[in-house]
Amino acid sequence: MTYKAWTEGGNLQSVRHDYVDGPNGAVSVPAKVSGASWSIQEDGGHTPRLKVVPTGKAVAHCLLKEGDDHVLDQKKGAAGQPVTCSAQR
Repeated sequence: MTYKAWTEGGNLQSVRHDYVDGPNGAVSVPAKVSGASWSIQEDGGHTPRLKVVPTGKAVAHCLLKEGDDHVLDQKKGAAGQPVTCSAQR
């Protein structure tokens, strides 16, 4: 599963994503971000989630995509507002 975050008109301030890590289920971790885009491939488990916070008045985007390029969720936020993508699998 692919988690992707990007911004228009600014940079990423923070990104948090939930994924499956071993027998304990979902783990939510802050990503190390710099610049205007970030992505990672992880096992998303049953409820993948991605929260993107932009800097200033940038517009944040998030995308959750399965390995076969099937889009589970994609959102675009308002200027300066965080955006969250989530899905049930």
